Amino acid sequence: MTATRSRKEEKVYKKYLKMTDRNVCSFCPIKAGEDQFVEETENFKIIKNIFAYSIWDGQKVVDHLMVTPKKHTDNLAAMSPAKKIEYVDIIEKYESQGYNIYSRAPASVIKSIPHQHTHLIKTEGDSKRFVFLLRKPYIRIVL
Repeated sequence: MTATRSRKEEKVYKKYLKMTDRNVCSFCPIKAGEDQFVEETENFKIIKNIFAYSIWDGQKVVDHLMVTPKKHTDNLAAMSPAKKIEYVDIIEKYESQGYNIYSRAPASVIKSIPHQHTHLIKTEGDSKRFVFLLRKPYIRIVL
């Protein structure tokens, strides 16, 4: 996988994580009428990712949303069958609008927010000719 954020974006994100209380979920308080809020269903919220990826699968990201259960949970297995059907309906809706779907497992060491969330990532469709990533020091070159 390519680097999803630029060096500058990643530095801002890491700073945010350091300042955030890991015992308080940053997704649960988001309500209708807030900038980050997009829409909701009976059991889920669709929100904007405030630290959106800029590159995904070698393509420029034009929109980055997330599906989050309204009730705090760290995994899909804890949901009722009806909620799982609602979740798949949401995924189907956004997939048909050209969004890529991505989610990390609850035990993933990369997952920074313990509230289950599924990324909805819309790209411009044109692949970059060249993406180079060096993690230490963090350098990403995209052509």
